[in-house]
Amino acid sequence: MAQRFNVQEGQRYVQRLGLHYRPSIWKVGSIKAGTTPIPHALLINVDNPLETKTISCPTLADRIYYELLAESAAAAA
Repeated sequence: MAQRFNVQEGQRYVQRLGLHYRPSIWKVGSIKAGTTPIPHALLINVDNPLETKTISCPTLADRIYYELLAESAAAAA
């Protein structure tokens, strides 16, 4: 189901909006599907791997909130 949102492990994103915005690069570590109706991605901060967060795949795929980095898009193609 996560494929429907084009979110894949290893992709890298930059958060575009938020209260605590800082230009950090986040890498998709894993995708959890099946435990909830909406799949979620575990994101790992590339600069600080101890910092993680879980985001729904529809939110991660929404360009208002996150931007897929070009090198990640090319590697996934």
